[in-house]
Amino acid sequence: MTTYIESFETAKGNVFGDLLSAKVERRPLRIGLVTVAFFEYWRMFSESFKTNVTADMTRVYNNLCSHMEQEEIVWSGIIDTLDAAEEAGVQLAENQVDLIIYVAGTYCPDYMAIQTLEHVRNAPVMLFNTQNDNKIHLDTEYENILRNSALIANLQLAATFKKMGWYSDLKVVVGSIDDRDAYEEMTKYIRAYKAYMSLRNTNIGVVGHVFRGMYDFEYDKTMIKGTLGPNLIAIQVDHLIEQFNKAANEEVEAIMEETKRRFNIIGLGEDDIYKSSKLHVALSNTLKRFRLDALTLLGQHYVEQKTGTTPYLANTMLHEEGKYVVNTEGDVHGLIIMTLMKLLTGKVPTFAEWGEFDEERNAILMVHHGYANPEYATDRNTVKVNRSPEQWGLQGAGFGFEYTLKPGVVTIGHLIIDAEGYKMLIVKGEALHIPDNIPCEEITAVVRLKPPIKQFLKELIKEGFAHHCIIGYGDLAEELSMVADFMKIRKFIF
Repeated sequence: MTTYIESFETAKGNVFGDLLSAKVERRPLRIGLVTVAFFEYWRMFSESFKTNVTADMTRVYNNLCSHMEQEEIVWSGIIDTLDAAEEAGVQLAENQVDLIIYVAGTYCPDYMAIQTLEHVRNAPVMLFNTQNDNKIHLDTEYENILRNSALIANLQLAATFKKMGWYSDLKVVVGSIDDRDAYEEMTKYIRAYKAYMSLRNTNIGVVGHVFRGMYDFEYDKTMIKGTLGPNLIAIQVDHLIEQFNKAANEEVEAIMEETKRRFNIIGLGEDDIYKSSKLHVALSNTLKRFRLDALTLLGQHYVEQKTGTTPYLANTMLHEEGKYVVNTEGDVHGLIIMTLMKLLTGKVPTFAEWGEFDEERNAILMVHHGYANPEYATDRNTVKVNRSPEQWGLQGAGFGFEYTLKPGVVTIGHLIIDAEGYKMLIVKGEALHIPDNIPCEEITAVVRLKPPIKQFLKELIKEGFAHHCIIGYGDLAEELSMVADFMKIRKFIF
């Protein structure tokens, strides 16, 4: 009997014709290191000249390996002839490098680099303008000046790129060979590029649709794939409900026991906790079955009405585990920013809405929808589990968390598409210390911003960004800005 492969929409097994059988695993970036010198100089100067230049480029290689130990550095050594340039280009192409770091060890004419780069034209280039140390030595000799003459080569090459129309987004870093700040700048760029590349293999599931009336969240799957990178997969709610109905009772009870052990639960019955735990099992199994990395669902009068509970326990525990990113209200663009922040930091950020402002604190209140990693609480011992304040077709009290986010540097972001295309919001701020949780049956944060709060809100509203926002801990502004550049979209940084 012939067995036919079916679509994930209808197949009962775990092999589908329209989904990869295994998720694409995220691998280290392959970074091609191109170091150039000039064969003519070897005969003109002492033997120590070539030795010193080779040692300089070896130090660059070793520093890169030290700062980027999670990535793979492909280096063919010093390129000092056209034959060496051709061989290096072939090697880089065979290794399918993702990105190039170009370093001149001394002056070198531009045709050397061009011969190499012809083989890997799709890989972006980062030009590291470096020298032996960060000083001008007034007692120096010509040979040493030439050893530090990379700037001539780099200016020549960058001008040639401009004339040829190559690398309009050329990244330039300036620093001495052992300058830690220079390597940190390169590391941020590489981290941002890796996150951007990873988005292209990210599978996002959508259960339901954008909440009616939230036109700011509406999206076009083709535009998202073509501009932002992720694959959007529509998951019928029946698939989630099937997993909900067949959730193994022992799994559900294990989640229930863990929930009751870990959290201070107020005013919820056993049935509320049971249904929330059951939805956690269902959501986890749906993510696994369809090889998803992230998922957004419409809760209001949809999943909540069909399951009798909220997904807030499931979302919280999934965010704690850190393997998947989930949110609600069909906010696909917010989910992409959440995924991006997770790729940059390793932590799932929080999902919130803009709230009331405070002139004295120059701050704004952020209100969450009842789920986030409890690690972000000011005091985990004060985290409460209570009813869901918004009753969207629930049977019972629902399930939600209440606490206020801990203090620290944060970055707020979101994406939206308007008449001119995509744009990214990037806001730097500081979550303030709030000693007592705001007792509103939700997760909250009070975030101080740098610009005057009323002026900021005027610009935010006038520019037309979405009413949701994503809050990630740490200063991610530079990396997010770089990702926006890779996507070739506008960015608004506050």
